[in-house]
Amino acid sequence: MKKNLITVVILAISIINLVFNILLVFVFMPSTSKTNKLITDIAEVLDIEIASQTKEDSTFDVSNLAHYQLEQGNPINLKNDGTGDLHVVQYGLTINMDKTASDYSKVSANIEASTAMIYDMARNIIGSYTYTEVIDGEKTTNKIKDELLKQLRETFNTECIYSVSFYNWVAQ
Repeated sequence: MKKNLITVVILAISIINLVFNILLVFVFMPSTSKTNKLITDIAEVLDIEIASQTKEDSTFDVSNLAHYQLEQGNPINLKNDGTGDLHVVQYGLTINMDKTASDYSKVSANIEASTAMIYDMARNIIGSYTYTEVIDGEKTTNKIKDELLKQLRETFNTECIYSVSFYNWVAQ
């Protein structure tokens, strides 16, 4: 008699467990579907952004770059960092231009005629940083390059200028 009673109790608990499991599936399934749809939508947006970036980068051929190298100029004084020491940066500048751009020849001639103005732009941008910021590494150097590239594009009113790069960058 005891065995039958224990069997009935176990069977009843198993059926209650089955009912609760079914209830859980129906309660959590709609929210899981909504979460899955949200994740899918986000992934699609990210794929579109990544595809547009790689498409843009993959269509550009590096062999279409023309390099205009400005000689290493005079040292540029850096912004005072409060220590009382004077710090300078000396560098060389290369402007990379897209030879396939429609206004390449015009911009190239203008850049060759405007080296003093370009050095002045670079001096103003670099001089606004302190020695500590300049020796910080790639982060600040990339920030300076981005600012100079933006200013060059605005000044010459062109997208022909692809990038700028520094060589022999020395901060003291």
